[in-house]
Amino acid sequence: MLVNHDALHKHVVVSTGGGSLALRIQYGGKCVVDQVFVRGRQVLSESQNVFTGVDIGGTRLAAISCFEDPAISVGKEAVTISGIRFGNETLQAEEKWVFTGSEERIRWSIERIYRGDGVADEVLLPLWTFPSMSTWTAAILGTGGVAWFRLFDTVRATYAVHTDSVTFWNADSGSSLRIMARPQQGQHVAVRFSRLPGDQVCCSFAVTHRELVPRYDPEFHRRRYLTDGEDVWSPEPLSGNVSVEYELTAIDYNAEYDRGTIKHFDKKAMGTLMNTVARIGVIDRNLHGSNSWRTPFGPVCLHEQFIAQIGLALDGDEYLKSYKQTLDYYRDHAIGPEGRVKARWAYTCEDAMPGTCDALGFYEAQWGYLLDSNCDYVTNVAELFDLTGDIDWVRGQKEACERALGFLLKRDTDGDGLVEMMTDNHTQQRGSDWIDVIWASHRNAFVNAKLYYALTLWSEVEELLGDSSRAAAYRDFSRGLKEKFNATTDKGGFWDPENRWYVYWLDKDNSVHGNNLVIPVNFMAIAYGICDNQERRSAILDRIEAEMKKENLFAWPLCMFSFARGEGMEFQYPFPNYENGDIFLAWGEVGVRAYASYDPSIAVKYIDRLLARYSEDGLAFQRYSRLTQKGLGDDILANNCLTIVGLFRNIYGIRPKYNRLYLEPHSTKELDGTIVNYRRRGHSYAIHLQSDGCEVSIRSFTLRSSGPFAVNEEDGKLEYFHGSSNRPSMMLQIGQRDSVYLTIEEWGGKDGKRLRWSERCSSAGSQIAHRIFDLTPGREYEILHDGVVDRFLKTDGRGEMDFETRGEHDAAKHFEIRMLHRRE
Repeated sequence: MLVNHDALHKHVVVSTGGGSLALRIQYGGKCVVDQVFVRGRQVLSESQNVFTGVDIGGTRLAAISCFEDPAISVGKEAVTISGIRFGNETLQAEEKWVFTGSEERIRWSIERIYRGDGVADEVLLPLWTFPSMSTWTAAILGTGGVAWFRLFDTVRATYAVHTDSVTFWNADSGSSLRIMARPQQGQHVAVRFSRLPGDQVCCSFAVTHRELVPRYDPEFHRRRYLTDGEDVWSPEPLSGNVSVEYELTAIDYNAEYDRGTIKHFDKKAMGTLMNTVARIGVIDRNLHGSNSWRTPFGPVCLHEQFIAQIGLALDGDEYLKSYKQTLDYYRDHAIGPEGRVKARWAYTCEDAMPGTCDALGFYEAQWGYLLDSNCDYVTNVAELFDLTGDIDWVRGQKEACERALGFLLKRDTDGDGLVEMMTDNHTQQRGSDWIDVIWASHRNAFVNAKLYYALTLWSEVEELLGDSSRAAAYRDFSRGLKEKFNATTDKGGFWDPENRWYVYWLDKDNSVHGNNLVIPVNFMAIAYGICDNQERRSAILDRIEAEMKKENLFAWPLCMFSFARGEGMEFQYPFPNYENGDIFLAWGEVGVRAYASYDPSIAVKYIDRLLARYSEDGLAFQRYSRLTQKGLGDDILANNCLTIVGLFRNIYGIRPKYNRLYLEPHSTKELDGTIVNYRRRGHSYAIHLQSDGCEVSIRSFTLRSSGPFAVNEEDGKLEYFHGSSNRPSMMLQIGQRDSVYLTIEEWGGKDGKRLRWSERCSSAGSQIAHRIFDLTPGREYEILHDGVVDRFLKTDGRGEMDFETRGEHDAAKHFEIRMLHRRE
């Protein structure tokens, strides 16, 4: 840390050794930070200071006016300012500030002692004020969420959250300021963001003995967002001492969040979309969903299966870590003893079915029992486990997921393989899933498709946790569900052979409803593997694309044609209106997934259109009008990002698994040369895409294959997984200073026993240790080097063999392993 002290004018400048961040502190009659330079850019104005204080009874007591000049001590490694005293006759506060630092960051510790009595309307420890709404685009939060300043569209608009990390960033300049708080053990940090008169933006940190509770609404105390007030937190008694250390870092946003060399697509739009829209569904710690914190009643929908999936494309540890905590919270508070997962949480209970809203804010929706919350909870747990690999965490979710699934499986009361809803007939006018004001009843294809997906995912987890019997039971049920789902409607299934699509639901009297090409139902049937009949898949996808072309829609609507009168709430007629035909972007990922292996160029087209629309309007809407394709609704949804999630998962083919990074791209020619930077559990991968194959680089290894594969690197060892197998096929280890490029040429062959690959090393004489897995135990194999038999080896009892080779500089060596056939 560098220090420049001007004792005459009573200010001191502290800056990082590299010069990326500088703070000027004034200490004459006050103690404030009056200048902050982030990579050479001043982010405060002359009239603004960063200061500490408290607001009590409409009065601000703050270090902008101290009782006397604070004392300063300037050393080589620290600047200490003490005796920072302010207050009134009933309450005084005394603080000590200490600044230390390094080449890249500045640490600012604040100790405060209260003397006297007082109840604070707000604790300012400290308050930052920035000159303009455009100073920062947004602030990424430690919860994985975001304060997106575009949404602060009224003066005094305020959003507050419990978090210890804030990363301000500007999309145009690339400058970014990260503030990480470390409070004294047992103390709590909360943050408030507000838009001030004159279009200024402030950020207030509070450090308190108790966790701050929202002030509003008086009956509930859950509201984090206010449209016209800054008093978001309840008053807090002041006593004793509090202390906190802030770590301030000026990061290069474009480097920190660089997604790589992105061909064809708008890279900037992609990055800003994921760090704005995709994050707004995180309302606070323990509250992840899709509806934004800005929504008037602030709901979290637990009946959404894609919340973990968003983390795949965000590629940020803070989101995944925080969502694990949220799912634990849901496990402990949103699931009843019988296994029912309450569908929603909200600031208030206005959206709740009477008698179902509990003290924490979880409830059943007023529209009906939305049963997909049960399967979606399980899907999110399973997919988050794949992203984190945290086996202990998922073991702690086992019993809850079994209860959630058990609740649904018991609803197959007639044993036909399909679970039934709470209602028998659409005339009961109750919703049963995400499309909540369409009256889907009895046999619901939407819920059963989600259940099938949850069962396939969770059965793999059960197997990994050692519960093979449960895994088998879930697989058995999913097979029966799939068979019945694919049956024709006259036989109690969902396939309409005349229209050649899946219908939405069947009432108990077997009458067919939702026979209007409901997009999520048909996309999920294909994307989740229920529909594996190629003729059916082609019929559905070709028809959808033909209808899309007729209207030149930029994204898929909820349904192509109108629901029959009486199948939904009346205000949605005439078609198209709201859930009866408007465009909801939540189904972009399953749409991209459905088209990726069929015709990826169609998926790419809709990804292009979504990015163009984001650049135009920010996707800051609930939905889009089918008629005008203009945004509608103040219920802004994070799921508007899901088409981009589909790009990462299904076009780039990035599918992290619990023990490997699985890659199955479906690229197109215009994407050739794309290099995606992807972080996984502390490792950085570079994924190179070509239309004829894919390669991935991780540390000293690069591996290329023309088909699906996976890799895992730990401690200088690379594991190669062939296809979708969860067991490694080969492991390599090289010296610390060496690197190797592998090309998989064939793995298995016609007899399943022929393995061919090539290796190119960075230096001659590099020693490479190999272990080959999944061979036939106790059999002899020959190893060929450049077509010549090099040695014979016999596998051990597990079907494994070990051998070493020496590489040649920039010369590819070709290897082949073949089983020797015994003579009879």
